Amino acid sequence: MANKNYNGVQINQSVTIVEQAGADITDVRNRIMKYDASGNVVLATAGTDIPVGIAIIEAGYNDITGATSGKITTGEDVDIQIKDMGVVLAGASIKKGQEVTAGANGLAAVAAAGNYVLGIALENAEANEYVVIQIAKYQKA
Repeated sequence: MANKNYNGVQINQSVTIVEQAGADITDVRNRIMKYDASGNVVLATAGTDIPVGIAIIEAGYNDITGATSGKITTGEDVDIQIKDMGVVLAGASIKKGQEVTAGANGLAAVAAAGNYVLGIALENAEANEYVVIQIAKYQKA
């Protein structure tokens, strides 16, 4: 169960959820997440992983030096965007309009037949660049 309470805060909380990390992650920011067998979140690392959403850029440690920014340890809270437009790191070249799925290290990749799609790219991106996507989860035919 999430340990955060947004009562009285003026945000639409339906866009994000808070889940516990099921593993240590070096940098969770803007990565695609999935549920593990225990119902905790871990990096989605293949198109066959069913995506929950995208860890937001503020997820994990906020280290001013940048040395450990985004680090998460098992059991810590991870803020995850589950709908609307989100920003994810690309693991490969992605073109505007392509379907996006999970790739290595939770980075975005172009979906192939049978993959679970997280959303549609709204802009072009190269590897290690941010790409805005419209989150629309489904399995590609």
